[in-house]
Amino acid sequence: MTDVHTDNSDDAMVAPIGMEPSPPPYLPDTASTRIHQDLRRRLCEGAFSPGEVLSIRGIAACYDTSAMPAREALRWLVSEGALQFVDSRKIIVPHLSRERFTEVLFARRRLETELARQAFTAIEHQHIDALEALDDGINRAIEAADLKSYMRGNHAFHFLIYRLSGSTVLLPLVEQLWQQYGPSMGFICTRWGGSAIADDHHREITQALRRGDRDAFCRAVTADIEQGMRLLDDYYASSM
Repeated sequence: MTDVHTDNSDDAMVAPIGMEPSPPPYLPDTASTRIHQDLRRRLCEGAFSPGEVLSIRGIAACYDTSAMPAREALRWLVSEGALQFVDSRKIIVPHLSRERFTEVLFARRRLETELARQAFTAIEHQHIDALEALDDGINRAIEAADLKSYMRGNHAFHFLIYRLSGSTVLLPLVEQLWQQYGPSMGFICTRWGGSAIADDHHREITQALRRGDRDAFCRAVTADIEQGMRLLDDYYASSM
């Protein structure tokens, strides 16, 4: 198993101070929940690669806990489609098939655009400032071909918006979609390098928020989703 560690490095791209997400209100505060949430975040950020093997023992050692909460967290992620049992003892990060990719894109377009629509009225000036700060960091990461920072920043940018929706139904579904999409996206970005990342639509998103234009904001969110997923589609096309 690849060494699993919690990324607390200074250069990890997270929401600025005061913009950190609160713990999900619909989840209990247990060791298995904390492990599940951290692994979910790391899957969304592309910290694991498709085909990578995870072990209960390795996860337990990483989080300095017993096997039981590690097992529960991994089984939870398997039930959400983020991980896959190969046999009774082997758990892997699955490859995102072309067919599943099509369904994930369909769901992301609709669910994330709706979350953005719901979040719009809750987004205030300090949130826009935080989004712009995150986007500046993302742009620096692209220029430096720092793909890990790009993935972390992109995840933080989108979920700062989505969590402001207050949704306890759509938000968990979108998190599940990202944890299925993240490993493949991270793999492709790493394989193709910084040139694979086109200009994103984040600036259009923040400009629409500054103008108070909800329709333009939602369109820009949808366009950003489609552009990111297009990298996967191009990869599948080139692999055929």
